Amino acid sequence: MDKSRITLGTRASPLALVQTELVMAAILAVRPEFHGRIDVAVFQTRGDQKRDCAIENIGGRGVFTDELDEAVAAGQIDLAVHSVKDLPVPVAGRLMLAAALEREDPREAFVSTRYGSLADVPRGGTLGSASLRRETLVKALRPDLSFELLRGNVDERVAALEHSNLSGTILAVAGLKRLGLTRYIREILAPDTLMPDPGQGAVGVVCRSDNAVARAVAARINHAPTLQAVIAERAFLTAAAGRFVVGALASISGPALSLSAVAANAGGTVVWRQSNHGAINQPVALAQRLAAALPQGVAQGARA
Repeated sequence: MDKSRITLGTRASPLALVQTELVMAAILAVRPEFHGRIDVAVFQTRGDQKRDCAIENIGGRGVFTDELDEAVAAGQIDLAVHSVKDLPVPVAGRLMLAAALEREDPREAFVSTRYGSLADVPRGGTLGSASLRRETLVKALRPDLSFELLRGNVDERVAALEHSNLSGTILAVAGLKRLGLTRYIREILAPDTLMPDPGQGAVGVVCRSDNAVARAVAARINHAPTLQAVIAERAFLTAAAGRFVVGALASISGPALSLSAVAANAGGTVVWRQSNHGAINQPVALAQRLAAALPQGVAQGARA
């Protein structure tokens, strides 16, 4: 790594580019000597290239991050900028989630051009989605609804509602805020209603664990409470061992860390919902304790 320059890696989507700008601004705020010395490398991932099927059918977590992380591992870029919810668990090889920016709103939003809330969608309505978690957890609330594949960047999915018969879709509040699209939000869904994806709303930075310079830069922009929270959520996802579709959200209050999670089978039946508390510096232990209370029954298609 050239100590006088930093190369960031990002996807080409509008949201990814905005998030990369946030990371650049964070670096310059603490290391102004890098002004004019931050390069950006843009990547196409297999998730960007293949849009005609559900994300789970092309690999699930990692479809939007693998190419960037491979470039980090090869030394082609110094830091990869990701939506934390897209990262596989664990991060592969010599790589590490080195930092997270302060989290944006992690909740889910109901977006529609026809209805004011999810409850307003008539029986037999159809939502667009490419997320097994969203489909599963919404079916637990509204088993009468059906789903059609809706892929694309956030702005493209919002625009698609204008030209389709879809009743609406579910999108992350954070992405809509960062793209200036909050005017399309019809309802923000509380986590108790629709638990978000582990890591949702957080922008993460991945680097090589043996790259001391990159780690030092990442450490300067890290928002420690956010990183501890997403570590807990991701640890719960790991501990659930693929048995269930899961959502998880952690919150910080002083020295305490609270973790709430939901687990369901792929048919949309919520089988378990629970919370636990622990110390902020022990996120993995907290996640493991919470996961130990999961039912032992086998669930099909279990992914976040």
